[in-house]
Amino acid sequence: MGRAEAQERAAAEAEARQAVTSEDCGRERSAGLCEACNHWRQTEDLIVEAGLFAATWSADLTDQVAVASVAAEIRTAIEDAIAASWAQFQEITDPVALEAAGPDAVEDAAAHNAFVVAESAAAEYWHEALVMFGRGAGAQAEARKAYATELAKPWFQALPDSDDALCAATEAAAGAQTRTAEHLLAVRLEQLHTQVRPEPVRPAPWSQRLPDLAARPLDGEALEVIA
Repeated sequence: MGRAEAQERAAAEAEARQAVTSEDCGRERSAGLCEACNHWRQTEDLIVEAGLFAATWSADLTDQVAVASVAAEIRTAIEDAIAASWAQFQEITDPVALEAAGPDAVEDAAAHNAFVVAESAAAEYWHEALVMFGRGAGAQAEARKAYATELAKPWFQALPDSDDALCAATEAAAGAQTRTAEHLLAVRLEQLHTQVRPEPVRPAPWSQRLPDLAARPLDGEALEVIA
């Protein structure tokens, strides 16, 4: 097969892939998954991950009911935040201009908005989990050990109270505390991921859920996520 023929074949295969409709919404020429559906899927994954982050430190991991309860609370908070953000977007956006951008502009904007909010929320819950594990006895012990070890190094023994020594020891302690917290979080996440749990019921499409979510009053936790 010559180079030109190979290029033509590759182009034809790419065109065929592009022509496939989105398997979630049926949008034509979406290569099997349009951008909006991809964002909706990622949003769903981020909400699940955020629930797991929160459960790692706030629930008994052997109690599936407790884990599910935490996950449900986190889902409600993030969904409320998504609805509030979308409502705010609609208030500041000219609907005529948005519609003029194309037949799928509204759905694309809603999906991107949901993804951005969920991504930010998941990062916050991940950080919160690290903070909580960092406050634990194990992480604190590792921090103290690293602090003492750094001060005991030969080049600091002469002036253990110098700014350089204290700064190096503080950095070593912070690093040990963070590494321990990350390890504890990773271990608990692995435990949650490997636990046998019933297959969750697939929720209704986000395009159907947003109107209901937007009408739901926000609680303090949802407002905190938005902030």
